[in-house]
Amino acid sequence: MPLTIQIVPCNFVGDFKVGDNLVYNAGVLTDLAQNNEDGRFNKLISLQAGSILEASMAEIIFRAQNFNREGVPNILEADRQEIAGKKIDKFNNTIDVFRKYSIIDGIGGGIYEDLHVIRKFRNKIHVQDDISIAGVSRDEVIAFDNGRMEWIANKSYETIFFLSQNYSRPRGIANFVGDLRLPRFD
Repeated sequence: MPLTIQIVPCNFVGDFKVGDNLVYNAGVLTDLAQNNEDGRFNKLISLQAGSILEASMAEIIFRAQNFNREGVPNILEADRQEIAGKKIDKFNNTIDVFRKYSIIDGIGGGIYEDLHVIRKFRNKIHVQDDISIAGVSRDEVIAFDNGRMEWIANKSYETIFFLSQNYSRPRGIANFVGDLRLPRFD
């Protein structure tokens, strides 16, 4: 599939250093995608996309836990207060909190199940571990084929774009972090 580079405002972060790191890592991801001859970077692209996605989602939780005065648009104050009292430090837990509070329901199409699949592939950074998805080969060349890498990159882009559009910071402070350059396969 043809590769395009999408510009997404990184306007949803609460910790600006995390935002800077998201911008840096999105640039690395884009470089990998643009130089992915013969699929040799498929695994690295998948891991990087999943890591950027996890950090982006964690920033919504961070804001809900720490930004009492500002709040978080599209999250009810009662839900924000409940999230604020939770310790959420794993991608699995972040996805489950997003599901519980319907944070990205607007994406539709089984997004939470898709995120758990991405999480399992992202966890394959450990070469010795299996992906633990029925029917997925233990052979990483097969497990991280072009179709799967493109699906992971596209779902990550779609989710991060949704966060940017629906959970941005107030205008005066939304632009302290640069834009994300993310690959998308059309």
